[in-house]
Amino acid sequence: MTASRPRIAVAAGYMPFFDEIMPAGYRADRDAYGRSVADVADAVGDVTYLGLMHDEASGRAAGEALAALGAHAILLAPTMATPANYLWSVVESNPGVPVVIWAAYETGTIAPTYDMVELCRHSQNVGALMVGNMLARAGRPFAVVAGERDDAATRTDLRDTLAVAALAGRLKRSRIGRLGRPLDGYANVDVDAAALKAATGIELVEIELDEWNETLASTSPHAAEALVDKLRQHAELDDRGQPQAMLAAARMAAALEETAQRHGLCAGAMNCRGAFGVTNSICPSLGCLATTHATSIGIPFACTGDVITAIAMAIGRTLGGASLYCELDAIDTGRDAFLCANTGEGDFGWSKDRTASCRIFTSGMDSGRYAPGCSVRQGLRAGPATMVGFTPRADATGGFALIAMEGEVQEQPEIELSVSSAWFRADTQPMRRAFARWAEAGATHHGSLSPGRQASRLELLARFLGIGFEQV
Repeated sequence: MTASRPRIAVAAGYMPFFDEIMPAGYRADRDAYGRSVADVADAVGDVTYLGLMHDEASGRAAGEALAALGAHAILLAPTMATPANYLWSVVESNPGVPVVIWAAYETGTIAPTYDMVELCRHSQNVGALMVGNMLARAGRPFAVVAGERDDAATRTDLRDTLAVAALAGRLKRSRIGRLGRPLDGYANVDVDAAALKAATGIELVEIELDEWNETLASTSPHAAEALVDKLRQHAELDDRGQPQAMLAAARMAAALEETAQRHGLCAGAMNCRGAFGVTNSICPSLGCLATTHATSIGIPFACTGDVITAIAMAIGRTLGGASLYCELDAIDTGRDAFLCANTGEGDFGWSKDRTASCRIFTSGMDSGRYAPGCSVRQGLRAGPATMVGFTPRADATGGFALIAMEGEVQEQPEIELSVSSAWFRADTQPMRRAFARWAEAGATHHGSLSPGRQASRLELLARFLGIGFEQV
């Protein structure tokens, strides 16, 4: 999701009906206005300006260009009151593209000299309502940003909204990989692939063991050693007298990166407790270092074959810049905070500083039972955070739901646990009540802990995807 910039299209709207009262060069002025809007959107992705929609024919032509572009989102920018079909024609034939409308007026002051020319010039709100009505009639989800074009807060709002829209557009075309079925009995992390694709567009890709073994076999010792050198930039490395175990884990990490890139995955899940990991015939190792490396380079991977949490991680990392795969393991009632922990995974994007807060070590018994390979112990930087869940849910729109619980990551736990952990205090208090609400929302036992307060963005994302949303 983070490897490349999303593709965003911008279409501006115009109404020739008023040309006879407008000053000379007014259409060119409105086209320049549209281009200025596109410049604002450039901070979010690679922008293509489709031009000024001045009739239905220009709208349909822009719609064809939009389809050829494969844009992840489109920004509709009426430069004045624009007949509804002019902009609707752009998006009507592109039903999967998320739509944002910007009612970007040029002045917030209505002076005594305000006349009909000024009324027409500053009628962006009217244009936004016209095309918005057409979208609503068709059942198309959309978002509206209103405010002065040159206002910094409005521009920030627009960019945030466009980023969520583009994320929805990318998810609709994304592929989630799985290496190994979930652990025995873990039906709560599985998903019906057909239902997932029908509801969200996300494709589940099953990676076969033969392919995985071929990739492991072709991954050279040099590639593993090079990866170990890269890891030193992010973490303290401790092979505890077992350098080959460290290299085996790094070999698996390099192989997972190659597999993800080969299949164009945006995220994935691995069950390393069997043939894809600790009992593999070619490179027996835990997957903790592999999933940490993949997550840290922008392809979040969950453990235990948990594809639904992999989707939560892809979303949380795109919005917040990091994603820790973890559980709400226990509640410290004295500090009223959750201990969030896992069995040895991390994300270097979460580190509170560089190597001092992250350690990669040969695992032994530290991952819950004896296993070859490496585990990760990471300290998270303190600050606002959101636990993100994603799950099938029969009562939710589209049969799936995003779940959000906002709060704060506190200082690093001083406990004997050797793997990644964090204190997380939810806004809903006390934590026993927050946990009950989280469970009642249908969240599974894993989640994605990501920086920042993301609930409003997640709610908008769910609307664009056509699925349910619940905030604890």
